[in-house]
Amino acid sequence: MNDFICRNKNKNGTCLLAFIIKILLIVAVAELVVYLYALLLGLETNIQDLVQSILRLLIVAAGIFFLFGRKSGSQVAVESVGNELDPVNIKGDIDEDELRQWPNVDTLTRTSNERGLTISILELMALADRYGRKLSIGMIKIDGIDRLEESDAEDLMINTAGIMTESLRMPDRIGRFRDNVFMALLPESDIDGAEVVADRLRENIEKGMSDIADKVSVWIGITEFHRGEDLQSLLDRVESAVVQSAKEENGICIKPI
Repeated sequence: MNDFICRNKNKNGTCLLAFIIKILLIVAVAELVVYLYALLLGLETNIQDLVQSILRLLIVAAGIFFLFGRKSGSQVAVESVGNELDPVNIKGDIDEDELRQWPNVDTLTRTSNERGLTISILELMALADRYGRKLSIGMIKIDGIDRLEESDAEDLMINTAGIMTESLRMPDRIGRFRDNVFMALLPESDIDGAEVVADRLRENIEKGMSDIADKVSVWIGITEFHRGEDLQSLLDRVESAVVQSAKEENGICIKPI
């Protein structure tokens, strides 16, 4: 219902509240006009009926807002993560100078940077820890990128970001964690689901760089968050998986623990 009323509502549902207020004002004005018209015609009127009618409208409006306009804390947190990381929110016509004013955005790939990813991981970890939700993360390293010309390397990173975005599900998010390293955040995914995503990512990324396959390689490490662990232990484990993935035949290393 909220989406139908206002596609760009904020996370507190205040767009729905604004809609209700507008309807209330229209109805209240209509009631007042009818009352004044009755007075002009000399008909019997009762101001108490008018007040009671408006009060009933207020009660109904308040009930609608609390039923449909408010969101749970988990919904608000998930939406904030989505807005933080979703590349769709970064319009293509924004120039580089303007992007530099966005502290959580990588200006080259227009995805989240290390700061944005760190904030989002912490938020997702808090949700997973509190509500027992699944959370996996993947680290994708483009090895050998230093052998390319600078312009070719930049093109490769931009194309890889686009391929990853298209390869992930709607709730999944990506960002550029370091120079040649991306990270994928996979809420509601256990380690088995993350492995399926990693296979798809590796296949699609390698297809996208087939013309330079002799110069670069794709290494992917994945792991699953465990309730109670801190951010550093999670990052250490996924970075260790990336290092080990170079020794794996398919270029993917899974570190569930």
